[in-house]
Amino acid sequence: MSSVEKGARRADIDLLRGLAILFMVEAHVGATLAPSDLSTSAPLGLLAASIGGLAAPLFIAVAGWGGLQAARRRLGSAPGEWTAWLLPRVLLLLAAQLLVNVVMSPVFHWSTPGVLSLFALLALLMPLLARLSLRTRMTLLTLLACAPLLLSDWTGVGWTWEQRIGADDLAGWFGLLLLSGTYPLLPWLCFALLGGLLADLDERRRRRLLLAGVLASVATLLWAQANGETWASISGDSLLTFFPASTPFLVVSGTCVIALHELVGRLPSTEGRLVQAIGNLGRLSLSVYVVHFVPLTLWNHFVEPFDPSHALALVGTLAYVLLWIPLGSWWHTRLPRLSIEHLLKECTRRLSAITDSGRERTGRRY
Repeated sequence: MSSVEKGARRADIDLLRGLAILFMVEAHVGATLAPSDLSTSAPLGLLAASIGGLAAPLFIAVAGWGGLQAARRRLGSAPGEWTAWLLPRVLLLLAAQLLVNVVMSPVFHWSTPGVLSLFALLALLMPLLARLSLRTRMTLLTLLACAPLLLSDWTGVGWTWEQRIGADDLAGWFGLLLLSGTYPLLPWLCFALLGGLLADLDERRRRRLLLAGVLASVATLLWAQANGETWASISGDSLLTFFPASTPFLVVSGTCVIALHELVGRLPSTEGRLVQAIGNLGRLSLSVYVVHFVPLTLWNHFVEPFDPSHALALVGTLAYVLLWIPLGSWWHTRLPRLSIEHLLKECTRRLSAITDSGRERTGRRY
């Protein structure tokens, strides 16, 4: 991907961000509408699990890409400018996580750390990550990919869902945030690092990284078959697990992220109506992430229990996912100010104005 002017938006990254939120929507609506007899080995179950397993890695990788670029633009800035950028992000992301938890109270506790609290923590780390060299970040990525092997006793292997979403005290909450929750910093930080690396590596090195990932991914599949193990499942006794994220899962999903990045970067044009609509959706990905839970909660409250057929579950899932493409594009075009993204910009702008005014007064005083 070619370099762009400082601060300019990237249509390809917005497209990836849009795909990420569509995958997230699919993962959640698929779980809501899943038939009771659906097996992950069935074609529908395998497709749903594959898309759902890629959703969060892609979402976090794109967040890492954008966060690193934004942090680099502020290197050398005064502390007040850093505060104006960080404070709204951390507070609004944590507030959005709380809102999601309340809306999805049958699934999460009100205080459960999730992907949005991970984003808040990543924002705090971006000023440091932006100062690290490419070699250091690649080394850190490798170590994080191995973290589940090194810290298996701390990641909650064999935990129930209730253990993974609930904490008895503040120390337990930080344990979920950092090591053993649904999206703990270790090892999920590796996807944010991967997103930053994709922004920095040239095409030749990205291809080498992709090839290495493909070979390693195939090796995990062959290993599972040779040893009679289950290759992938959400949790439990398998080679690839999502809760907690295992090292093979990090390798395979990271490889898929790289492959999607390369495919999107090779699109002949980003001017098509569908591509632009998904890109517009991506520009409101945080807002859509929060809002898409509301209909699912209403469904669970008013319609459940309901056990659809495989065909009905497929149609319902596709309909709900595809609905967000025109809806998100319309939202971005007609009501962009009514979004978390716009609120972040406004809070940052106003805090920056306050800090600039404070520096001017201090300068006049002395």
